[in-house]
Amino acid sequence: MELKKVLKNIEYNGNPDERNILNITHDSRKVKQGTLFIAISGEKNDGHDFIFEAIEKGATAVIANGRAPVTDKVPIIQVKNPRKIMSKVAANFFDNPSQGLKIIGITGTNGKTTTTQIIDHILKFNKISSSSLGTLGFNTPSGIISNGFTTPESIDLHQILRTIKDGGINFVPMEISSHAIELNRVDDIDVDIAIYTNIGLDHLDFHKTQENYFKSKLKLFKNLSKNSIAILNSDDDYCSRIIKSINCEYYTYGSASKQSDLHMIHYNAWFDYSEAILQYEGKKYPIQTDLIGKFNLYNLMASILCCLKIGLKFENIIPAIKQIGNINGRLEKYNIPINKNIAIIDYAHSPDAYDNIFKTILELKGNKEIVTVFGCGGNRDTSKRPLMASIAEKYSEYIYITEDNPRYEKNENIFKDIISGFKKNNYKIIKDRKKAIIEALENSSDSIILILGKGAENYQLIKDIKYPHSDIDIIKNYINENKN
Repeated sequence: MELKKVLKNIEYNGNPDERNILNITHDSRKVKQGTLFIAISGEKNDGHDFIFEAIEKGATAVIANGRAPVTDKVPIIQVKNPRKIMSKVAANFFDNPSQGLKIIGITGTNGKTTTTQIIDHILKFNKISSSSLGTLGFNTPSGIISNGFTTPESIDLHQILRTIKDGGINFVPMEISSHAIELNRVDDIDVDIAIYTNIGLDHLDFHKTQENYFKSKLKLFKNLSKNSIAILNSDDDYCSRIIKSINCEYYTYGSASKQSDLHMIHYNAWFDYSEAILQYEGKKYPIQTDLIGKFNLYNLMASILCCLKIGLKFENIIPAIKQIGNINGRLEKYNIPINKNIAIIDYAHSPDAYDNIFKTILELKGNKEIVTVFGCGGNRDTSKRPLMASIAEKYSEYIYITEDNPRYEKNENIFKDIISGFKKNNYKIIKDRKKAIIEALENSSDSIILILGKGAENYQLIKDIKYPHSDIDIIKNYINENKN
């Protein structure tokens, strides 16, 4: 594509010409011959420091913010905000793929991944082409491909959507994180249906305040076109503020108010499945699912309402729900024959998620005790660590504190923040996460071993290196090694 066409509808200073752009990237390591290099500032590095390196590798043009070095080797296009412009450049380069797709964007503190996967499942069950995108990766016919982000950077995102569109897919249920909204990754994505799950305490290391966090989410809904649809959790405190800010049709789900468009009248939950009675347009519908916990029924309601607005009938949705299995790394349950334990792995890493998880387990545990294994991510919001510890202590008989993606922060400092939330001494620190899990399994009997924080992640992030680690594999191997 010609450089001038890549810059269509973008305000800039510079002298672009007709030279052909074969590739676009913001990562100097990915530059090759014919690349348009976009210099953006990241958490650790500034792309402007790598402009000459990019040119030497074959960059044929550069977008910068005024701090670029003077050179006549390639055109330097100056813009106010390269990160924001990057989204429009990506949309131009990949020919606006979201315009030909039905994009379902799911945002909220908790429930994004599960809701995305449920919608994808219901659509596919009903022979509707769909490809999910989110924390678990990019869903392809040959399996899920990891992308490293809840919502990929704008260039990667538009490239993925172009691949999906070219593959003949119609619907894309995708997670949209607050980081992605704030960092302009989804600025040029046409969202047809936006789903709001909830807001809890999280990501304050990035947003600084809860209000800023909410306003990031709100941007998604304020930017919806009048032809879009918003689907909102009416039981969440922020729902009314979203309703006041949008200019499109909206529908609500919940259990507290009978005025919700989709209303949960009653539910029962067990360790193996849940059931509920939902009311929609004056009719009652019983549902059953292998997903457990009231919060998962909220994820189901959001998904059902979305699929109803797509055009499916309740009669088409109910059998699909019955066939939904475990969502990878989300309340994933394993029976441990030795010692009669049950291990549950979940991605929960915020106070709100902890509250949901523990209340669910408390409801289901019977006479079993709860033993919890958890840590907190390094270089992230420190204020939530003692809150998570307090919730864990409230419901747990015993706690193992361990590492969870410490990044560049010392584990000792993370552990100190966690311990500050305890009132009792019913805990032990075991830095090595595998050892902590194994000890929890071996020192417990007829208990629920709740392993929180990493879910389906297959790595431990120390500094900027990902070391192989999987809570799920540890549990599976333990079961295999202890078969009678």
